[in-house]
Amino acid sequence: MKRLVRRAATSLLTRILLVEGITIVVASLAMPFAARTVLESSVRAIERDTLRQQAELVARHVIPAPGGRWQVALPREEMAIYATGYDGRAFAVIDARGQVLAHSPFFLPDIWPQPPRAWHEQALTSGPLVGLSVPRAFANHNVRILVTQDQTRPGAVVDDVVRSFLAHYLVWLVGLLLLMPLANITMLWPLLRRMRHTARAATQLAPQDPGARLDAAGLPAEATAMVSAINGLLDRVEAALALQQEFAGNVAHELRTPLATLRLEVGRMAAGPARDEALAQIARMAHVLDQLRDLASLEHDAAPAFERFDLAGLAVAVVAERTPDVLAGGRSIALLGAEEVVMIHGNPGLVAMAIANLLDNARLHTPPGTAIEISVARPAQISVADNGPGVTEEDATRLARRFWRADHRRSDGAGLGLSIVQRIAHVHNGRLLISRAASGGACFTLSLAEYALP
Repeated sequence: MKRLVRRAATSLLTRILLVEGITIVVASLAMPFAARTVLESSVRAIERDTLRQQAELVARHVIPAPGGRWQVALPREEMAIYATGYDGRAFAVIDARGQVLAHSPFFLPDIWPQPPRAWHEQALTSGPLVGLSVPRAFANHNVRILVTQDQTRPGAVVDDVVRSFLAHYLVWLVGLLLLMPLANITMLWPLLRRMRHTARAATQLAPQDPGARLDAAGLPAEATAMVSAINGLLDRVEAALALQQEFAGNVAHELRTPLATLRLEVGRMAAGPARDEALAQIARMAHVLDQLRDLASLEHDAAPAFERFDLAGLAVAVVAERTPDVLAGGRSIALLGAEEVVMIHGNPGLVAMAIANLLDNARLHTPPGTAIEISVARPAQISVADNGPGVTEEDATRLARRFWRADHRRSDGAGLGLSIVQRIAHVHNGRLLISRAASGGACFTLSLAEYALP
């Protein structure tokens, strides 16, 4: 569970969704306040413009009269608006001393106990009423045109619009914000899936296929740069492996001739323990060189030619070739399951090399008197078991490692033999299984089931 939590915490998609979630919460809280502030500011500006237009209209129709009896002769349609209190509109003409010279029928003189005296345009607010005082001069009289609007009346449609807008705005805002994660997932998911596919492809890269490279098609530019760097590294690794393989092959080839000459010279020595020991060491050196040559050939040829052949028949041929050496060492050998045809599709030369290496491994790592048993089974499996000392579980995990031997005192190339078998198994998409035999010894099984034929 902790591992899943850590993985989610480092996921790019999780981080994006987390940031978007925080953004949605903050935006859902902040945007309505910001929108309301902007709208209210706009409303105030609209209200002021509307009131100013009403004040200008009233000012154009003000008629000064003797004795302080002023009149406002508005057009009939405009006067009809002010004649009732339905719309909540009202006006008044106020002199410099604060006396009302003229007013509409529903003007409320007690709204502002202290009438505005400033000689400039002044916005006023009192409860649900908003107003505007506009100074004007008529026939040497300075007056103020005061227009008001009751925000609770139908004439104040702006506030209703604001309230309605905010309600719908909030619904749409939250809906659109919630669509952001869905849109991002829809856009990012193919890219992330392509990146995961590339990561899986990277885990499947194997030394047995040094020419394999990662495909950067469909990846974002940031990931493409990383894939290009990895492919460049693989190019350098492939070049280094090629040099190593060429070196191993050249060493094996160059040493065969002097080794053959040395064998002839030792053969001329007088018979005795020294000669026998020298010939044994030369044989071991030849065995190591053969394995180096085979290994270099395997590494160089990553895609050998495959054909249809009988695994049981091939096992018979290899066992027949290796039997004299097994018997000469004082060991017995038996082949089981060869009477049944086991057809597979593969490279017979490589499979024969693998069987031979398994037999040599059993022969070189068991004492005289050991019984070696080779068995062929369907669908495509061949095992080499013995009743020797066997291998521990710890050694079983290391035996196929190149140049590693359970018996560190030996120098006969056994550390390469199982590595060659492992390489041949990979070429055939098979497996090399190391286990304990029923007799208590070691059992090495080469499984090529994927290439079995009916």
